[in-house]
Amino acid sequence: MARLLDLGIDFDHWCFACGRLNPSGLQLDFHVFANRATARYTVDRKHQGYEGTVHGGVVTALLDETMGWAIFHQGIWGVTAKIEVTFKKPVPVGEELVVSGELWKDRGRAIETRGRIARASDGEVLAEATAVFIRMPDAPRIDLEKRYSRTDEAFARVREAVAAET
Repeated sequence: MARLLDLGIDFDHWCFACGRLNPSGLQLDFHVFANRATARYTVDRKHQGYEGTVHGGVVTALLDETMGWAIFHQGIWGVTAKIEVTFKKPVPVGEELVVSGELWKDRGRAIETRGRIARASDGEVLAEATAVFIRMPDAPRIDLEKRYSRTDEAFARVREAVAAET
């Protein structure tokens, strides 16, 4: 398991899901594996919908971002073309969650991913998702890798750390 922050990935930006500069954001902290990314997160009341329940849009954002980092850390940069979320049970505010995403099928230009949110205390699955990301051309991908790297070769270090675990 490789923690992206420890390997030089720059999260000092305003992304709602992973940016450290956004005081209203989620500020997710990702660990990555071969084809997966995970984050542990406890949702605050400021992101609730109905009393005590995480807003469905925030649940979707958690899944979308985590499925995205499951491919981004591998040098596959894309944008979400389609996402489908199944809400199995209400996602509670104030309880630690484990959010996971994985690359499911690489179809060239389209990359299919799967994700889920589970309660950390008992592993019960609260939400699941599938998504399709459309691969970016090389020029924007290179620009994004530069933007999200605190140091040269940060993404190469991430890939090396993940490869060392397999």
